[in-house]
Amino acid sequence: MIISNSSTLILISKVGLTSKLLDHINMLAIPEEVYEEIIEKEEFENLLIKKEIELKRIVVKKVDTKRYKNKINQFRLDKGEASAYALFCESKGTVILTDDKELIKLCRIENIPFICAMAIVIKLYKEKVIKKEEALEKLNSLNGYGRYSKDIYKFFMDKVV
Repeated sequence: MIISNSSTLILISKVGLTSKLLDHINMLAIPEEVYEEIIEKEEFENLLIKKEIELKRIVVKKVDTKRYKNKINQFRLDKGEASAYALFCESKGTVILTDDKELIKLCRIENIPFICAMAIVIKLYKEKVIKKEEALEKLNSLNGYGRYSKDIYKFFMDKVV
C-alpha cells in the first residue's frame, strides 16, 4: 500500500497528474488527518483529490499516532506527516509519498522508501505513462510550486533529458 501526506498529493494534483498516478498504482491510502488537511481548503487541486476519495481511488484510514509519539516529537512532524508515518508503520506500507523535509529525514534513518512529487513524474515518464515533453513541463511546474533546490531540480530534469 502506498501512503501519502497532503503536500505531495496536492503538488501532484496541482500539475494534473493525480488521475494518471492513481490509474497506475494499486492503492493509495491517506490517514484521516491528511484528509482533514485536504478538505479544509476548497482550492481546485484539493477538490480533485476529494473527488478521487469519493470515487474510492484514494482510501482514508484511521490511525493512532500515540505509539509513535517519540519519533514524531524528535522529527517535529506535523499532524499529517505524523499520521502518514504511523499509517505506513501500522499497515506495513510499501512507500510514503512526501516532500516534507522532516518526514524525509525520518524515512532515511529508518530505511523507509519514500517518493517526492518530482520522482513521481520521473516514474510515470520511465513507465511510459507520460511523454518526455509532459514530464519536462510537470517538473517545471513542480519547481515553481515546491521548495526544491536547484540541485534537486537539475537532478530530476537530467533523468528526462
